[in-house]
Amino acid sequence: MDIKKLQVDLAATVRGNNILKYEVQNTLDALYYATPKLKYLEIQIPNDLKECMKELGVVKAILTKVFQERDFMWEEVKSYSEMNMLLNYEINMLKRKVDTLNEDFLMKEGQITILKDSIGKPFDVLESPDSLLE
Repeated sequence: MDIKKLQVDLAATVRGNNILKYEVQNTLDALYYATPKLKYLEIQIPNDLKECMKELGVVKAILTKVFQERDFMWEEVKSYSEMNMLLNYEINMLKRKVDTLNEDFLMKEGQITILKDSIGKPFDVLESPDSLLE
């Protein structure tokens, strides 16, 4: 009976050994295919990093110019805003002057009408102003 048990144990050990051999072979195959990829990446990653650093330098330079242009445009906007405010003030002042001139024009026009109406009537300095309106 010990021999049978030993044979069963031996068979189980052989199967375990075969499984381990299979696992080791799969791992070696994976390593075989991974090694060239690793070497390629060891070469490629520093190259990619250098290229990215160059691009980053270019982007930083462009970004600096963009920030400068943004600041310049902001100053222009503030300047135009101030100019717009001054122009609006000037427009309002000119509107008031136009209104005043219109009022003056209407008053002068009324005076002219009164004078035209009084041309044909005799004028007496001592006469009351109400009599001129008749």
